[in-house]
Amino acid sequence: MDKSVLLIGFYNEKALGVRYLANTLKKRGYTPHILFFKGFNSVKPSKASEKELKLLEELINKINPAYIGLSVMSSLYLESVYLVNNRIREKFDIPIIWGGVYATLFPKKALTHGDYVIRGEGEDAFVELLDALENGEDISNIENLAFKNNQGEIVINDVRCLVQDLDSLGYPEIGGENKYVIHNDTLTEGDPQLKSLTFELTASRGCPFTCSYCSSINLKRVYFKKGRFVRFRSIDSVMEELKEAKKKIKKLKVIHFWDEIFPDDEEWIDEFNRRYKEEIGLPFKIWGHPLKVDENVIEKLVDAGLYQIVVGIQSGSTRVRREVFNRTETQEQIIKSSKILSRCKVPRIIYDFMLQHPFETLEDLKETFKLCLKLEPPFELQLHGLNFLPGTDIVDMAIEKNLFTREELEKIMYSSIQEQYDMYWGPAAANRVTENSVWVSLIYLTQFPTLRPLAKKLANEVEKGNKEKVVFRLQKLMKQVQRFKNITHKAKLVLKA
Repeated sequence: MDKSVLLIGFYNEKALGVRYLANTLKKRGYTPHILFFKGFNSVKPSKASEKELKLLEELINKINPAYIGLSVMSSLYLESVYLVNNRIREKFDIPIIWGGVYATLFPKKALTHGDYVIRGEGEDAFVELLDALENGEDISNIENLAFKNNQGEIVINDVRCLVQDLDSLGYPEIGGENKYVIHNDTLTEGDPQLKSLTFELTASRGCPFTCSYCSSINLKRVYFKKGRFVRFRSIDSVMEELKEAKKKIKKLKVIHFWDEIFPDDEEWIDEFNRRYKEEIGLPFKIWGHPLKVDENVIEKLVDAGLYQIVVGIQSGSTRVRREVFNRTETQEQIIKSSKILSRCKVPRIIYDFMLQHPFETLEDLKETFKLCLKLEPPFELQLHGLNFLPGTDIVDMAIEKNLFTREELEKIMYSSIQEQYDMYWGPAAANRVTENSVWVSLIYLTQFPTLRPLAKKLANEVEKGNKEKVVFRLQKLMKQVQRFKNITHKAKLVLKA
C-alpha cells in the first residue's frame, strides 16, 4: 500500500501536531506530505492570496493525494482555511478531513466544510479512518471520529483514552522528503525548520490549569475520565529528538520547549539537568506559571541552560484573575515567584499580561501597575489584549455579563485575521488615547528599574490629571530602547551559541 496523504498546517512552519500525525502515517504504510500554508506574521498577517491558492492546486496535482487533512487549530485563521477548503472542493474530488483544537470543539461546524472530523489526539484515529476507507469497511465505531451518516445526520463518536505513553508516538521527522511551504505567493520544497535558528518540541502534553480564556479547560471536558491529562515524555525520547535536531539543523542556536507548562517533576528534572548539559548544551526557552515556580527546579533548569522563561500573570487584579480568568494564585505567590526567578538568575524573565479588555476597570489597571512595581527585577513585560476564542469559557462569561451579545462576539471571533489583529495592534488602536491607555503606558515603564521612581511620581500626577503626554512620550522612547535590547539579546545568543 502506498497511498499519499496531504496534511496542511496553517500559519506555523513548525506545526508540531501535523508533524506527529505524519510520523504515525508513515509508520503505518502511508506516504505523508506536509504543506505549511503561510508562515506566521505578527506584524502584517494576511489571508490566502489567489496566487497561493493556485500554487496549492499545482501541488495537489503533482502529489495526487488520496486524502487531504486540514489542521484547524484556531478561529484566527479560519478565513484562509475556508479559502483552501473551498478551492480543494471546487477543483478536486478528494476526501477532506479536519482535525485540531477548533475541529475538536466544533465538529458540527467543521462538518459543514470537511467530509470527516478527527477530534482530540488524532494519530491512531486518523489511520483507522483511512484504513477503513481504503478497505471499504464500516467507520461508524471509530473513536474520535465525527461524520455524516447515509441519512445526512451528524454522528459524533466518543473519544478514546488519552495516550499515556507518549514515547509510543515517537517524534516528528526532522527534514526528510515531501515537505512544502506556500508563503508570500511562492511555493518552496523542503523542511523550513532546517534553515531555522530555533527548534521547537514538546516534552509533555496537557496543561494542569483551567484558565477561562484558553481552550484547555474544554479539552479536559472532552477527555473527562479518559486518562491522565498531563503526561511527560521520557528523557530518553526528548534527548534523542534534540540530538537529531542538532545534527540536522546546521544553524541551530536555541531550543524552544512548546509545552503549555514545562514539566516540574523533580526526578524528571534531575535527569533532564544532567543529560541536557552533557548531550545538548544549547540555551533553551520555556513557559511557566507562578504556581509552578519552584526554586529547586528553576536552579537546576538554569544550570542546564535555561535562557528564557515566559510566565503568564495576565492581570495584577486579584478580582480579574479569580472571577474572570479562573486563576487562583495570590499577589503574594506571584511576588514570591518573581523573587525566585530573580535569585536563580534566569537570563530573560518575561511576564505576560492581558490588558484593556471589557472585564477590566480602571482600578484593575491601577492594581496591575502596583503589582508590577513589586515584581523583583530584572524582568520584561509582554502586554497584549484579550482574544475571544470559540470554545473558551470566557465567551459565555462575556455574554452573561452583557458585555456583548452572542451575535457581536460571533462577529468578533470569526472576523478576518487582519481585523482581529487590528483590534489591538492596528493604527486606530495604537493611536487611541484613553485614561486606561495612560495606565497601560505606566505599567510598561515598570520593567525598567531605573525608571520605577519616576513611574511612581508620574502615576501620582496622572491621578491629578497631569503629565499624561509625558507618560506617552516616555513609553514611546522606552519601546525603542527595548527593541534595541531585544536585538542585542538575540545577537549575544547567536554569538555565544
